[in-house]
Amino acid sequence: MELSCRLLDHPFYQAWNRGEITREQLAEYAASYQVFMEKVPELWDRVLEGLDIDDETGDEIVAEETEHVELWAQWRRQMPQADDAPQMTALFEGLDSMNASELAGALHAYEVQQPEVAETKKDGLLNHYGVDAEHLGFFDEHAEEEEDHILFGKKVRQTWADTEAFERGFQKGAELVYNSLDNFV
Repeated sequence: MELSCRLLDHPFYQAWNRGEITREQLAEYAASYQVFMEKVPELWDRVLEGLDIDDETGDEIVAEETEHVELWAQWRRQMPQADDAPQMTALFEGLDSMNASELAGALHAYEVQQPEVAETKKDGLLNHYGVDAEHLGFFDEHAEEEEDHILFGKKVRQTWADTEAFERGFQKGAELVYNSLDNFV
């Protein structure tokens, strides 16, 4: 499946990579996406329950995504306080409106982009924003350890999901996450 919207093509991530956004913009992004990071384990739980998946890998992914919340917070604490971070209402409403197969596709669209996105964002933080590597565990995890999540998404599509719904969710999820970045430019 080919992505309808590639995250690294978004102007916000391109500006991040070039060091052209402010630390305040990064702080707003980090605060807003903290809410998304907290929601990801819940979304995976919804997929597992909705598709009646009893698979050890699925449970491991939920546990890992729960751990990632604190990893996200570690780098976020390196940014200024964001008192008025944008709400990502359209992203959450879009994900919440999906059935389990569509949601699995949406999560897969996010997961398949994570290795490249995480590496690019980490490089930007190190090269332009003075964040110490010790605080970037979230990006290390997603750049190096995402293969299980990607393979599990493929297994969900092949084994449990309605394939057409999964593919619709894949495209819609890619669009929702991409468009959520408009809040920060």
